[in-house]
Parts: sequence; C-alpha cells; structure tokens
Amino acid sequence: MNLFIVALIAVTIGICCGAIIILLIVIQRRRKKVDSMVSTNNLIGLYGTVEVPFNNTCKGKIRVNIPGQGSTVDFVACTDDSKSFQQGDRVFIVQVKTNQLWVISEESMNNSQN
Repeated sequence: MNLFIVALIAVTIGICCGAIIILLIVIQRRRKKVDSMVSTNNLIGLYGTVEVPFNNTCKGKIRVNIPGQGSTVDFVACTDDSKSFQQGDRVFIVQVKTNQLWVISEESMNNSQN
C-alpha cells in the first residue's frame, strides 16, 4: 500500500511539474515578438556587393547579407564617392536616406581605419 501511495505522489508531482513547464513556455512565446522585416537602419556598418554598377551621378543596386537571418536582400544604392562601382565590388554602408543606402568603397573604409 505504501508503494502505491509513493508512486501516485511521484506521478502527480511529475504531471504538475510538466504542466508548469508547458505554461511557462506558452507565456514566453506570447511575449516574444516575431519580426522578419529588415530595418534599413540596422544595415549601417555592413558590407554589400554591387549588383548593378553606379557612381556619384547615378543609382545602382547592392546585395546585402542580413546577419542573423541568413538571407540576402537587394537595395538601391547611392554614393558621394568619386569612385565608380562595378559589379562584384564590395561597398560599406554608411547611411540610409529614403530607403536608399549610401555607401563608400571598401578601400575608402580600410583607409579611414588606418
């Protein structure tokens, strides 16, 4: 009889603990905000690759790998740099204005760090 009571208490405690853990997981998931949208302000300081050539008189397109999401997104890019960017060049994002990324060349970035 004592063994039956101990087993019953153990099963009851196990079920209660499991229910509490499930409840905590549900509460945590409700609080977590899921947002798959890319905020352009989070792109400042990242590198991109030129897809459509451009210079300081015309716009182009760059592709940026978004860290933490494992995705790549294309953006319109502009520059004040006198250098002309060709397809495959790496650029550094310095500013965002009206959903356009303003970039400088990777060489300019490396020179300013030295």
